[in-house]
Amino acid sequence: MLDLIARYEPFIKSFHVFLYEQEGEMLRFKAQLTFMNDSKLFIKEYVFENKERKYAYHWIDTSGNLICRWDNANHWPDISTSPHHKHTGSNVFESIETSVGDVLNRISEKLENKPKG
Repeated sequence: MLDLIARYEPFIKSFHVFLYEQEGEMLRFKAQLTFMNDSKLFIKEYVFENKERKYAYHWIDTSGNLICRWDNANHWPDISTSPHHKHTGSNVFESIETSVGDVLNRISEKLENKPKG
């Protein structure tokens, strides 16, 4: 995770790890990143004994409104990338972003292309 923080440092104002528990192959991880524009990314990652992985990356604006949420909850089977998908507004879309690195890459692209006020 620290390597990702370093790679995206120009965009990240702060980060906080709420939970890091690892026992053998099992992992539970929760963190929050605050970006330079004060939007926030909430990260949840779980890896189970059978190597199954569950994740949710929830990006909100400064008012707490959802910008995008990426997750792999298996409740959108008709999406071609199922169980991987993303939510924007009330819509659900295919998602190729399936890791923190993928999501940080997408967010940094969006922040880089924001018009400067």
